Order: sequence, then C-alpha cells, then structure tokens
Amino acid sequence: MGSEVTKGAPADVPTTSDTQENYGLPRTTPAKEKKTAEELAAMICQDLSNVDGCPKRGVTVTVYGLNPWNSMLTFGVDAGPVPNKADLQSFCDIITERLKRLYDV
Repeated sequence: MGSEVTKGAPADVPTTSDTQENYGLPRTTPAKEKKTAEELAAMICQDLSNVDGCPKRGVTVTVYGLNPWNSMLTFGVDAGPVPNKADLQSFCDIITERLKRLYDV
C-alpha cells in the first residue's frame, strides 16, 4: 500500500557518527632534527653553565650512542670541589631527556 515509515524511533539516536573520522593523509609527527654529538654536548654544557654552582672549567659532557643516544657528565681536576655534583648530574639527565625528544645523532 505505500511506503513504510519507521515509527517510534528514539529522538536521541544520532543520524551521523559522533566519532571524528580522519580523511586524507595520516597526521605525522615532526621529524627530529639531526645534530652531531659535539653540537648536542655543547648545548648541554651551555644549559649547565647557567646553573648556579656549576664550575666554569673542568666539566665535560660526552654524547654517545646513535639511536637512542645518551650523555655523560664528568668533572675533571680543573672543576675543583663540586658540592652539588649530584644535582648537576641529575640536571644533565633532565636536559638530555628533553633534547632526545628533539634531536637525533
């Protein structure tokens, strides 16, 4: 007899999907910038030099490894007595973790 119409459908049923669909190219994470080990060591050393109590001489930062890379902080004789050595080493770790997110060797 005529076309059937659905009656009694709940009003709160959405007619389109509530989820956001991704069209086109997938979102990519920005590529990490390449730096040499020496450039990264200089960046870490520069950040450390801004910390109160960091010796002006005798501090060496070594960047090693490829992916993931890491760093090591050493204090030579020229650094003299370093009362906050543990604080400086933990600060070096924080700087390294931040830079690892941004740079590859």
